[in-house]
Amino acid sequence: MRYASLLPIALAVAACTPPAELPTPSISTPSGYSTSLGSQVDSGSGLAVPHRGAAQADLIVRPDTITQGFALKETDPDPQKAVAAAQASAADVIKRLQQATSGAATIKMCGITISPASRPKGSEVEAVFTVVVDGSIEIRLAPDLDYWARSRLLASLSQATKEIADAARAVKDGYRGSSFDQMRPLVKDPEAFRPKLTERWIQRARAFAEAAQAQPAPLYLSDCAPPGQIEQKVISLEEIGLSLAVSCKIDALRAGKDRGP
Repeated sequence: MRYASLLPIALAVAACTPPAELPTPSISTPSGYSTSLGSQVDSGSGLAVPHRGAAQADLIVRPDTITQGFALKETDPDPQKAVAAAQASAADVIKRLQQATSGAATIKMCGITISPASRPKGSEVEAVFTVVVDGSIEIRLAPDLDYWARSRLLASLSQATKEIADAARAVKDGYRGSSFDQMRPLVKDPEAFRPKLTERWIQRARAFAEAAQAQPAPLYLSDCAPPGQIEQKVISLEEIGLSLAVSCKIDALRAGKDRGP
């Protein structure tokens, strides 16, 4: 009998994905890095204690980067002026975030949407253009930052993005806006851990094969496909789970047949 063994793979780090429309200007705080599996609530304060559960990953490492998506909206009768205003807003975002992170923040612009619209102007209606730009913010985490230093960095980021969102919200006409996703820790270059992940998989496969040889119908691995991408799973501010998906067939050793690799 022949069996197949395949581990699922899903890359946790998303690429630039422009939003369909700009949400209401808002600010998300970095409070939910992992899904709580249950909680106990203190009856006096209402404070929930997250139960993170066991980490399901091949290798646990420290994150070295924080990412956060954002979108900015500007409106003007002249689309060129609207784009220029969006560029100025993006420059202000990076300036504020670099001040909050001592220069560790960078911005990558991703998409732009330019849409004709209209707005009231006295007793008439004025034709305008709404420009929405989106991008991603990246903050590199120095290796020597401990848990509390990282927490203080996130607090500074939360304050800076809230101030940006509040400033956009203060424009009463509703034709300017800013929105920020939840901050997300990750490993910038997971491929640097591929040799270690591969070595661990080989060790497990050899242990399995050796155990199988002691059975009446020994098994062996064959037809192994090249390993896929490395999956990242956020566990906490201090931990990222890395997993490597490898697909091999498990075959029974028959008399007179050579074993596969």
